[in-house]
Amino acid sequence: MKSRVLWALGGALVSFSSVTVVGFLTLRMIGVRGGAVFGFDNSLVAITTPRPGVIEALSMAIVSCVVLFVLFFAARRRPVADHLALGLGFAVLTLLQVAVSSVIQIETYSFVRGIDDQCTLWWGGWLLKVGINPAAHLTLAMFLSLIVMSATVLQARRHAVEGCPSASKRARSASEKE
Repeated sequence: MKSRVLWALGGALVSFSSVTVVGFLTLRMIGVRGGAVFGFDNSLVAITTPRPGVIEALSMAIVSCVVLFVLFFAARRRPVADHLALGLGFAVLTLLQVAVSSVIQIETYSFVRGIDDQCTLWWGGWLLKVGINPAAHLTLAMFLSLIVMSATVLQARRHAVEGCPSASKRARSASEKE
């Protein structure tokens, strides 16, 4: 039980980390597309020529791939319950963060909040931006599909093992026929 709780907390930590990084990169991409350079505290540092934000978009794709790799391979040699705990910890917290971010942005009718808004400072602003980023949504959807596929494969293996007699029974029945 204790290991499952730790794996679930690990999944939640991966979720919080990835959502924070993706939110940070989303805010940067919004800024560079408008010609703004933001500091780590999300305050305006400089004004520059607008650009498409390719580096930020590629960074989000890399972060998403790393998250999927970590989630898929972190608990692969552990019991299935630990693997599911990791996945559920990640999925629940990511879904919660994306939902809260989306609701706040829908309620305030604002995707880019003002500089004087206390919610946009530091990681609060990064978490607010994840609701509009498809990379977080896709990472969550991909991982949930991996969980479903893994569960399906596990169930198929279990049914195959239950349907087949064990090797010792086969050997015994072969010796009885002789």
